Amino acid sequence: MGDSKNHMILPQIEEWFHSGVVGIRQARGKAGRRQLVIDPRPVGDLTRAEGSYGTPYGVVSARWTRRNGRYRLDVELPPNTTAEIRMPTGDHATHVVGSGRHTFTTRDL
Repeated sequence: MGDSKNHMILPQIEEWFHSGVVGIRQARGKAGRRQLVIDPRPVGDLTRAEGSYGTPYGVVSARWTRRNGRYRLDVELPPNTTAEIRMPTGDHATHVVGSGRHTFTTRDL
């Protein structure tokens, strides 16, 4: 077991969690982490997930919950950043917001 290379998969799992389940990632083609995308992907019977990511401008965080037929997404963006928020709903509602704290709610998926 001392020669195991299984630990190499851990960063990939962490990346999938942050960019997939929680949904935090840099906007495509945008350098510097000023423009972000928050596109959470609730899977299976998960009822909540949260994560954060350090950027040169500060920490971005996202947390979502599914409870009592409601879906809630809380996002906090550091100064001098914007984010496209993509709600995981049937109509894929999208919102563009600036730095600060933002909350979005909808009926459960």
